[in-house]
Amino acid sequence: MTSPPEFLKNNLPTSSASIGRPHITLTWAQSLDSKIAGPGGQRVILSGKESMLMTHWMRSMHDAILIGVNTLILDDPRLQANLLPPSLNIPPPQPLILDPKLRFPVTARILGEWNTKVSERGRTVRQPWIICGEDVSLKRKEQVEIAGGRVIPVPLDERGHISPSSLPSIISNLGLKSVMIEGGSKVLSTFLHCPKRHDGSNLVDSVVITVAPMFIGDGIGVVPQGEDIGLPKLKYIHTEIMGKDAVMICSKE
Repeated sequence: MTSPPEFLKNNLPTSSASIGRPHITLTWAQSLDSKIAGPGGQRVILSGKESMLMTHWMRSMHDAILIGVNTLILDDPRLQANLLPPSLNIPPPQPLILDPKLRFPVTARILGEWNTKVSERGRTVRQPWIICGEDVSLKRKEQVEIAGGRVIPVPLDERGHISPSSLPSIISNLGLKSVMIEGGSKVLSTFLHCPKRHDGSNLVDSVVITVAPMFIGDGIGVVPQGEDIGLPKLKYIHTEIMGKDAVMICSKE
């Protein structure tokens, strides 16, 4: 396969330039009982090889991949599209970390690969950008930047969080036109519950859910316990069977 699956190209526009704003996609893989991780956030392999490859194609369709710092600490992900054929020379997506208190571990794998400038497969990788609060100490910022990360201070809301409504302007100011938000649970919940934009349109443009035919039981849900009230209605767009998994594309109503 030398291009994204047709159902992604047909149903997942990743540029909203025509209306002057970036495209935001929210995505996750879950079990049949709506879990995205095991007890304590333990990583569980949910996606089969077909849907995992699809996810990497989807990453390649966005300028950036965004996760919360808890996911970075628990999973130490690479946030690359390294399952795609190297011969295509597809630029890697920009890693973005939501990290209000700048807890970013300087031992993170994405930072180590950036410092060596190439991944294990010889493909150039991108510097991790960490979006944090403006009140983070200068000493801590310098520590992360000396280690190789780019620190991007932004205003926090009254709860000490990075408000979802501020994300479009943040990523636009960074020169990005689309972002794929992959989790974890708190980040997914925040963006699922987020209000509409000032122009009345949805903040999240696309929702892509991979459902694996398995149960986890005790584990971490798509949203934290107690935050399953007031979730938005989703408008169904398309379902694709990929190996053992079902991939659904929706939008918020």
